[in-house]
Amino acid sequence: MSASRRARSQRVLLPAVVVVAILAGWELFVRLLDVTPFVLPRPTAVADALQAQWSTLLDNSRTTLLELAVGYGSGVAIGVALAVLITLVPLARAAIYPLAIASQTIPKIAIAPLLIVWFGVGLTPKFVIIALLAFFPVLINTVAGLESTDRTQLELLRSVNANPWQVYRHVRLPNAVPFLFAGLKLAITVSVIGAVVGEWVSGARGLGYLLLAYNAALRTADLFAALVVLIVISSTCFALVTLLEKRVSWEARLKRSSSSTATAGAATVERASMAEAA
Repeated sequence: MSASRRARSQRVLLPAVVVVAILAGWELFVRLLDVTPFVLPRPTAVADALQAQWSTLLDNSRTTLLELAVGYGSGVAIGVALAVLITLVPLARAAIYPLAIASQTIPKIAIAPLLIVWFGVGLTPKFVIIALLAFFPVLINTVAGLESTDRTQLELLRSVNANPWQVYRHVRLPNAVPFLFAGLKLAITVSVIGAVVGEWVSGARGLGYLLLAYNAALRTADLFAALVVLIVISSTCFALVTLLEKRVSWEARLKRSSSSTATAGAATVERASMAEAA
């Protein structure tokens, strides 16, 4: 087995082994100490609840996914647009950057009732909460990427009279892509939190609403089942962003190219050794 394939197997197998060990220890702990089910249910009870409530969980997952798609997409678009504006216009940085930082000092759950007054009890307040959480990591990381461009490259383009769009297209934006994806990954995790918070404050549907309902009814196994679905959604979204990064980012392509070159070199050395031995 090649080194790269062995590394990929370890990335999959090691977390799986840890999860299985945690679940086994959890099951054993609950059984041996006879823990009350509504305090801590057994993993097997959670699996049964997941199967029994599957249609309800799936139906409410659609609402949460819709909120995530719209809110996250809006937050990303706002974050990238503000980052470009800040790096293009110095006055915009002085005017917008402090306000963007100040916006993150306000607990989103504290302004949720105000959003309900402004936008009603529908999906719009949840979109706004998610967008407010998502745009900041994208803004910060994209600005860092745009401003970390090699000055030598910028001077080279200016020497050939490149316009600002050409500078952004050929130098600044490609350089900012790894930073942007770092922000996208962080934004997707906080967006899931925002969706749950929004459904806690206002909503009769969604996984966040189910968490409150199950908790109020002391249906702890069902509550854990909803948490499992939330974890799956969050992990899947994170994995999709990572996959997109591997397709787009020049750093990821460079790593794959280096890995392929190293693998090919190792295979060549192995074949040469076998030929000499023969």
